[in-house]
Amino acid sequence: MPAASSSAAATPAISRGGGRVSAFTMRAVARMSRARWFIFLRRVYQYQNGPRSDLGSNPFNSSGWLALELGVIVAQMVITTTVVATSPKERPAWPLRLWVCAYNVGNVLSLPLLYWRHRHSSATGRGDDPEMHGAGDALRNSSYLMNKARAFLELFFAMWFVMGNVWVFDARLGSFHRAPRLYALCIGLLAWNAVVYSLPFLLFLLLCCFVPVVGYALGYNMNSASVGRGASDEQLDALPRWRFKEPDVPRDREKDDQECCICLAQYREKEEVRQLPCTHMFHLKCVDRWLRIISSCPLCKQELS
Repeated sequence: MPAASSSAAATPAISRGGGRVSAFTMRAVARMSRARWFIFLRRVYQYQNGPRSDLGSNPFNSSGWLALELGVIVAQMVITTTVVATSPKERPAWPLRLWVCAYNVGNVLSLPLLYWRHRHSSATGRGDDPEMHGAGDALRNSSYLMNKARAFLELFFAMWFVMGNVWVFDARLGSFHRAPRLYALCIGLLAWNAVVYSLPFLLFLLLCCFVPVVGYALGYNMNSASVGRGASDEQLDALPRWRFKEPDVPRDREKDDQECCICLAQYREKEEVRQLPCTHMFHLKCVDRWLRIISSCPLCKQELS
């Protein structure tokens, strides 16, 4: 009997302990779902799998990400230049010095593109500025050429990544001892690019495999945890607004932006409109009502914060 009573008393304690663990896990998951890095990853996934109508909704054009890219590019340029300058006597079997120098040239060419992305994102974020409406045509005209240059540069890095793997990991010659610094530098650059190229797959595993399993086990939707909160008056006042005019609609987006996707009515002269950080435009009254319920864009689901 004493043993039975002790076991019965232990059962509620275990259940209470399990409840404490479950509550702690729920709070940890809720805190993670509202973290900035998780919101950013969800924006990246939504952008990659949704309609890319403009660069304004691209999370990779945010100021924080552009600063991170600039830091990585500058660090790579400094490291590659230092290694090449301090290893003039190394004689690798494959032209690794040429590979590193060409990779560094690609980094140098990435700097103007990085500046253009920063300038474009800053311009699209000031839709209520009359001067920016006049300069919009010039920005749109340069977008085509810059996007082409960016595509060619990404193609170059992809092809150079393949060539680097062939030259560095060719086991037939085994000349690591002839150029240890150059080989170590090339292996580091290849490893970094391998991580960058695998990010979409890792993002898919996180948001499409791990997050649904955790949400199903805990009964908590991590993907919509921070979307259900409405926007405050301060957030709405910070968004640009102006009275609509026909030139406000870009030429390459006339079919998409002639009507408000919330009320499905076409914009008329002198109607008040509001632009979100993703550069999508709506009627002022329509989008304010929407944002007070859900603080995200009705089209691309990008959040205000």
